[in-house]
Amino acid sequence: MNTYSPTDRAASSRPDDGWHIADLFALVWRQRILIGGTVVLVAAIALIAAFTITPRYTARATFMSPPEEGGGSISAYLRNPLNAVLKRGGGASVDRLVSFLNSETTLRLIVERFNLQQHYEQRFFTYAIKALESATTSVVTAEGIIVVTVTDRDPVLAAEIANAYVDITDSLYREAETRHAGQLRRFLEARVQENRDELTQGEAEARDFALCHGVVSLPDQVTALVDQMAEVEGEIRALDVKIGATRQILGPDHYTLREMTIEREQLLQQRNSLTQSRGRDSGDPLLSFRDVPELALEYARLDRKIKMLSLVQQLLVQEYEMARLDELRTVSWLTRVDRATPPEIRSWPRRGRIVILSGVVSVVWGVLLAMFVEAWPGMKKRFALSYTRFSRRSPSPQESAPPDRGAR
Repeated sequence: MNTYSPTDRAASSRPDDGWHIADLFALVWRQRILIGGTVVLVAAIALIAAFTITPRYTARATFMSPPEEGGGSISAYLRNPLNAVLKRGGGASVDRLVSFLNSETTLRLIVERFNLQQHYEQRFFTYAIKALESATTSVVTAEGIIVVTVTDRDPVLAAEIANAYVDITDSLYREAETRHAGQLRRFLEARVQENRDELTQGEAEARDFALCHGVVSLPDQVTALVDQMAEVEGEIRALDVKIGATRQILGPDHYTLREMTIEREQLLQQRNSLTQSRGRDSGDPLLSFRDVPELALEYARLDRKIKMLSLVQQLLVQEYEMARLDELRTVSWLTRVDRATPPEIRSWPRRGRIVILSGVVSVVWGVLLAMFVEAWPGMKKRFALSYTRFSRRSPSPQESAPPDRGAR
């Protein structure tokens, strides 16, 4: 049977109005010593920690990728086919630079150069690399600028490591570009020699034809037709050079080969349309090859071949010289925006923020502790009352034991 005291009935009959601001202020005033002591203790611990923690300094270095070459050059096309076709630049160079910047080769070189395994007090070389990764941050801005930040307890060392990141990245990028330029130069060198031999052979054929048959004067319309045919043929041969270079350097399964094959088929269709017979009554201002005398047609073919080979030779020589200069280039490829300098102001810890945050936390903790101290007697009394009621409801072992059937 549950029993209630008059005090419990009176407490249960009073409405529960909850906590008010006045009650909170009264609680703070009653427990001012406890709250004040908590605030002083937490603030003292925070101050001691803020002034004893080893400060950290952050150095920053910024640089940009090299300017991209023109969208029509073979070297730019092989570096990034999609950007070369769309005539946009910057993205591929930035991606390559970030890859070199975050590569394991760069991290290993920096750890070895500055003896960071001993500086970070790491037992294994791999742990020193991970510590360097944790202390380094690289960000690419919307303008394409790469920002490298290094945090360390030594401001001079932090600046030196940040600058070393840029130097090693530039060295790796320059090595990769030089290797690529060497491959392209060797390919173009062989192609220039082949095209030069073909051009020499074409010039010899034209000379023999002129000596054998004399000089043939082509009409203006035929000359225009030949020029147009030579231009189309030159585009086809230049595209063949791109296809050959792409197949040799980027591989036969590269996705851009299909686009170049479609473009070549369109040029072949255009060339076929130029060689078709038009007739004098078709309204075409250009004469058809059928109406050109046999000697003039032969001479036109030789002239077209020479013009086409000369155009291709000019393009190949230009690309060959650019690749040769890139291979011999020894200056920096990167554009340095800001060189890292030893920072004068620490980046961590922020003592003012720590003190303010610890003060707020200590006040909240002190108020909660005061509420618990005042509520503890009532909680203790309720726990005792609940235990007493539970003990009264629970049967004793003698009452809960089953009756002895043997006793009659």
